[in-house]
Amino acid sequence: MEWKPSEEPSWASRGAVLIHWRMQALKEVEMGIPPRILRMIATLICTVPLVAGAPRGQWKISEFTWVKRLPAEAGAPVNEHPAQVDAEALRQQLSSVRFATEKGGEALFLKDELPPLLGALREALAVAGPGDDLLLLSTHRREGSFLNTPNGVTARFFVQGGSLNLIVHDTRLEFVDRYRGMQVLPEFQYGSRMVASAVSLQSPVAISHRADWLMFPLAAAPLSASAPAVAAPTARDATFFEQQEKRLRALKRMRDENLITEEEYQQKRQEVLKNL
Repeated sequence: MEWKPSEEPSWASRGAVLIHWRMQALKEVEMGIPPRILRMIATLICTVPLVAGAPRGQWKISEFTWVKRLPAEAGAPVNEHPAQVDAEALRQQLSSVRFATEKGGEALFLKDELPPLLGALREALAVAGPGDDLLLLSTHRREGSFLNTPNGVTARFFVQGGSLNLIVHDTRLEFVDRYRGMQVLPEFQYGSRMVASAVSLQSPVAISHRADWLMFPLAAAPLSASAPAVAAPTARDATFFEQQEKRLRALKRMRDENLITEEEYQQKRQEVLKNL
């Protein structure tokens, strides 16, 4: 399934709805509601800001698959948003992510699960503000049978430190059957900078910041909200060299655990060394 941007109701049409609500509220005078209370309700309804061209807040792909743009966690550093992310690079990065299981490891996203997510994530990153995070719920049938109940991946995305950050809370969340029976969705947890989840992630192309938190170095600098993007050389400061060291250590660990071959290890190692 290809991602296609969907249209939201225009802000003008939303304004018409609000005016309709106000008229309905005024009619309630006949039902004995005090006029003072009605005036307060009408004022609150009709003073909702109608900002033309306001950025979207949600990209809904299916019933239980979406990307939401919401305020970042309290106390979080300012993000490097908006940001442009290359489609193929993002596909390779997310395709490389695996998580630890009792049987060894499993891909976080399936091959046919990714295409619609990539478009939504790229579009959301392009309009996100410095104070926004992106929250992902991806629900998919993952056992290769239409008889199996879909389960979900919950994750948080943001650009910080020149990298696309991915924090995962759930890798295979079972909630669909319960929802079908009770019509109540769980309170989804999308991963947190402050509190680690029980997930253990691995990727040969990412820096492991924490077991549940990966950082994918971006090839391009994020877009500035007030000025066009200008290509600039990567700063060779202490943070840069620390990131490269973490990446080399992660590659070595994955080779030692037979998660990648010696050939793959040497190839990725040379790529890191060329950046020094």
